Amino acid sequence: MKHFSHGKKFISLLLSVAVAMTMTLSTVMTPLAATTSVSDLRQKLQELQTKQDELDKQLKNAQSNKADAEAQKAQLEQQRELILSQINNLAQQIGDLDSEIVNKQDEIDQKQQEVDQKQAEYDQRWEDFKGRMKAMQRLNDGGSIALLSSATNLYQLLTFANTLEQIVAKDEQICQQLEDEHNELEQQKADLEQAKADLEATQADLESQRTALNGKTSELAQNISQTDASISAADAEIEANKAALIEANKAVDKAAAELDAALNAANQAYGNASIQCSLDFGRPLATYKYVSCYFGGNGHRGTDYAAPGGTEIYAVSGGVVTAAAYHYSWGYYVQVYHGKDDNGNTYSTLYAHMNSAPVVSVGQNVSKGQVLGYVGSTGNSTGNHLHLEMKVNNVLVNVMNYLS
Repeated sequence: MKHFSHGKKFISLLLSVAVAMTMTLSTVMTPLAATTSVSDLRQKLQELQTKQDELDKQLKNAQSNKADAEAQKAQLEQQRELILSQINNLAQQIGDLDSEIVNKQDEIDQKQQEVDQKQAEYDQRWEDFKGRMKAMQRLNDGGSIALLSSATNLYQLLTFANTLEQIVAKDEQICQQLEDEHNELEQQKADLEQAKADLEATQADLESQRTALNGKTSELAQNISQTDASISAADAEIEANKAALIEANKAVDKAAAELDAALNAANQAYGNASIQCSLDFGRPLATYKYVSCYFGGNGHRGTDYAAPGGTEIYAVSGGVVTAAAYHYSWGYYVQVYHGKDDNGNTYSTLYAHMNSAPVVSVGQNVSKGQVLGYVGSTGNSTGNHLHLEMKVNNVLVNVMNYLS
């Protein structure tokens, strides 16, 4: 019976040790599994955010291309309007020249009629002159005695020769006058024809300019059409990128939520550890207390402290490091789980944008005031500062309400 009793005690002891080892292994393995999950989710989130950035870049490029195409189109349309104005001006000038050419032609026709009339007068005078010359020639050939015998008095006889000379002189004067007038009219006609030729040359030059401008207008219309096609293509690309970006944003939000849940799970994984939260939270920076961005402003998840790069970042309270890595938005960061208070509420803090990898690692116990890393501007940051977040029961709260 004693042996059996001793055996039962031994078996009970073995069972106790086995249970203790199981509990110990469970406590140890759970944070490790959570850490692995967080690492995988962090990598997934970073890949999605990289894709998101690329899509955003493509969207901005498409929008920029559209803006450039629209600016080019506006410039082309301005050039086209200018050319159309020039074409209209040329058309007006050509129309005016058409009227001038018609008027010049009317003047030429009028001058031609005057020339023809003067020519007819000249021809008639010339014929009359030639008739008188022939009559005088006949007198010279033997008819002078008969002509003289026809005189009725001495005065007619004495003035006959003088009268003939006056008639001849008058005929010559009239013929010369007609010839001069004819020549003047011919010159005026020639001047008018030259003026008409000049107008026609000017008109031809304007027509050539108009043809060239019409060619430019056609070219501009083609360029505008191509620009419209570019704008349409850019619009299509923008819409496609917007749709893709919406999906990418959803994926990023989902991955971020999964990562946030994993970080919360990492805190819960350490919740089995015997960490009592003292609720004694100190300052994360020794001397720099200026808050550049408060919790909740524009959806801000934490509180930002402005400080020079390289400033030491302290744990606001003791606890265990549940995350220490690089995050796309946070940059280098550390998350510390501070345990539970007497009411069972859990507390954790997150320190982001460190200038380099944290000086602590996952699973490491840290004490209040221990250096976790140094102020920097890694991740989604525009300058050196510390981004501090606090969660109570895995819900974001204003850390300023807890710091002493």
